[in-house]
Amino acid sequence: MKKIFLIITLICFSPFSFACDETCKRAKAEAANNIKFASYLNQKYCKTTGMDFLLHGRKSLETYREKQLPTAHRGGAKNIRNFILQRKDWLQECDNYLQLTEQGRIFRDKESTEKILASLNGTAEELHKIMMRPRAEVESLELVTAPAGQKFDELFKNVDAHYLELQRRGLL
Repeated sequence: MKKIFLIITLICFSPFSFACDETCKRAKAEAANNIKFASYLNQKYCKTTGMDFLLHGRKSLETYREKQLPTAHRGGAKNIRNFILQRKDWLQECDNYLQLTEQGRIFRDKESTEKILASLNGTAEELHKIMMRPRAEVESLELVTAPAGQKFDELFKNVDAHYLELQRRGLL
């Protein structure tokens, strides 16, 4: 532990450094929280991950919502649920990194980030219900898929609100 603190002190507080750059912030956060971040985590990676979800991930989810959700097919629900949970894990990992290194949040602020991550979680839960529903001879697929459809709509609303906010601020 003393070696880590010494290295951080040398990197961050040397007479040749004027400010704490990302390497310094990362080292400070690792020492302060007694963790080791994955080597691929950095601000650029995290911002790219967030933007990729906003642009491409949303498009994939929208395609599923329109074309596959109405069929209530268990395999499709499982696949898109795995997609959602994987993206949520990536986004949470980046959000944690950005917070601990004092570089902001994955979706700009706490409110937007929490809304989008909660929407991802809610949508995944509804897809799980579709996957686990008992087989019935006659069932109304509209009734089966309506709650998941509402969760998708909520997710899209939160993602679109964040996207528009970025556009208004000239960040897109």
